[in-house]
Amino acid sequence: MIRCMVIDDEPLARQLLADFISKVPKLSLEGSFSSALASLEVVRKKQVDVLFLDIQMPDISGIEFLKTLERKPLVVFTTAFAEHALQGYELDVADYLLKPFDFNRFLKSINKITQRLKTAPGFSDPGEKIDSIFVKDGTKQVKIPIDSIRYIKGSREYVTIVTSDKKIMSLQTMKGMEEMLPLGFIRIHNSFIISLAAVDTIFKNKLQIGKEEFPIGITYKKKVFEALTQFYPTKKIADD
Repeated sequence: MIRCMVIDDEPLARQLLADFISKVPKLSLEGSFSSALASLEVVRKKQVDVLFLDIQMPDISGIEFLKTLERKPLVVFTTAFAEHALQGYELDVADYLLKPFDFNRFLKSINKITQRLKTAPGFSDPGEKIDSIFVKDGTKQVKIPIDSIRYIKGSREYVTIVTSDKKIMSLQTMKGMEEMLPLGFIRIHNSFIISLAAVDTIFKNKLQIGKEEFPIGITYKKKVFEALTQFYPTKKIADD
């Protein structure tokens, strides 16, 4: 269960988020506040995974409030002012919901949050177990067992999903695949997502699965090796 809190001085905005949260089974609303100051004690004491935080509020802005927190949950800024997006990026917020937003946009935000939480220290969701996914192959939907997937290669608006016994090309984006796949998969390059369990050899700048080698993109390298270290605590990195 993902524990959520809402801080927004607009009653209608708070109610909308409460309604959206109630529609998603894996979310729970732990509190709703009209000001950051009113929520301060609860945020500090209560374990919250995600904070839906308005920016323009009386007394203290959402940005200034976030800076005061020692233990920060994932934050989704909710605001009518697009000019604050850069500050949100600098504060490493999970998403930026520009008002007014609908339920579909809210769900995209939840997908981002879910991916971030999968790698967050101390977070676990034992109720969520994904054994297979469905992808579109031509005019039909094909079921693919998760443990059969070795890697995914992206090419423009298509992806090729390579399993232990076949290849499936689907009209899908790499970002969409990232949001669909559970823990145990990681994007290592603009064009590749790999199964950590399928890795045979780890080099400094590439990975090998079977006889195929895959480059590790510079911007992905830190997260890739962090994930490999967690997945293979005694791993050895070979020299190129």
